Amino acid sequence: MAVYLFLVISTGGTIASRQGKDGLAPSLPGTELLSYVPEIHRFGKISIIDLFSKDSSNMSPEDWRSMAFCLLAEEDRYDGFLILHGTDTMAYSSSALSFMLPGYSKPVVITGSMVPMGEPGGDGEDNIFAGFMFLTAMADRGQRGISIAFHNRLIHGPRAQKVLSHDSTAFSSINYPELGHLVEGRAELGRRPLLEKTYPVDVSALALEPSIFLLTLFPGFRARYLDHIVDASPRAIVLEALGLGGVPYLGESLLPPIARCREKNIPVVITTQCVYGGVDLSVYEVGRKTIELGAISGHDMTREAIIAKLMILLPAVGTDEIERMLQSNFCDEITPEG
Repeated sequence: MAVYLFLVISTGGTIASRQGKDGLAPSLPGTELLSYVPEIHRFGKISIIDLFSKDSSNMSPEDWRSMAFCLLAEEDRYDGFLILHGTDTMAYSSSALSFMLPGYSKPVVITGSMVPMGEPGGDGEDNIFAGFMFLTAMADRGQRGISIAFHNRLIHGPRAQKVLSHDSTAFSSINYPELGHLVEGRAELGRRPLLEKTYPVDVSALALEPSIFLLTLFPGFRARYLDHIVDASPRAIVLEALGLGGVPYLGESLLPPIARCREKNIPVVITTQCVYGGVDLSVYEVGRKTIELGAISGHDMTREAIIAKLMILLPAVGTDEIERMLQSNFCDEITPEG
């Protein structure tokens, strides 16, 4: 059996939290967290870095850059990496790292917990153990990529989404099969994601553009609100539309503000409020009219993947290239058409 070198990167989250005067807040270092799971040392030699300690709701794109720089600096020294992370923005981080690290040669597994480490009914110990099980299996297989390990399942990073706010089964794999499961104490891997070694855009600067507006539509949404957003000149707008991508045009028509976006070179990406299935703007009139105005389909990407991918693309390519790049498959974040 191979002896692997693994690095744990601790960033805070519920798993590291203790009760304070204003509620739960991260306070436990990585060494203390791992002390609750002593059996993980059977997986190899484990080192720990406390990169920072934040509730993941406080995470920013700069924190993604810190994680990416840490992974790049340590890539050649370790066989795999386990990132301990809060659950609220874990899917954003797993998507962002997937886009920021093309060709990364080692497996990276992100995990956390819904209950603070050591508390009754907690899931942190099991998730850390499962994380190492999956890391070992991926190292054995020579499989790379960014994944989330949660509740005995392995989920492809840019396809993960938190769909439950309390339950230990918090994460789902969206429009994509799960990558693995723990079965009778063994990690069984399934599909190996298609990960391009290089992307059609240079992301090596790890530059990120967060000036993106995410907007959820509902019946009666006022067109003037979208006009105000356009006036603010964000670098891109993401509309969470209805069903397969429906955008209202009767009464409070949102088409004129979308047309203004084309005039101002503001990409408009349309996704859906439905968790599964993605959008198809070609089916209904309420979708086709947006295509005519230059709106971009988010296809079956998650909200998190769209936001993270836009942040990567906006500093790197011109507006005329955004649609082609957004709909190109970098790391199995989108299902190719045809």
